[in-house]
Amino acid sequence: MKESELLSFAINCLKQSGLVYWRVANGPVIHSIGTKQIRKKSPIKGFPDLAGVLPSGKFFAIELKTDKGRLSSEQIEWITKLNMSGAIAVVLRTKEEIKEFVASAAKMKGPPRD
Repeated sequence: MKESELLSFAINCLKQSGLVYWRVANGPVIHSIGTKQIRKKSPIKGFPDLAGVLPSGKFFAIELKTDKGRLSSEQIEWITKLNMSGAIAVVLRTKEEIKEFVASAAKMKGPPRD
């Protein structure tokens, strides 16, 4: 399976979940809130493929790799820094891992409302 197939699958899962997310890459970036998408260009080298905000308000980032894909040093640095900062940054390699992460993330409770 190609990383592009994993990316399409992950975006579909995130859309269906209702989570706020955006796509980041060295190239076109797709920001998505609901059904509206905005395309821009990003110069952030090594930043995870997808990022977003959980219902709890916590930031998350997803790097997608095939089973044989290797992380670059910049990707390792971003994932490490994000996790050390309290975000949730993960590397997902299969459709099953993507489904499990998105399902779990969508269930995280948000802060109480007044």
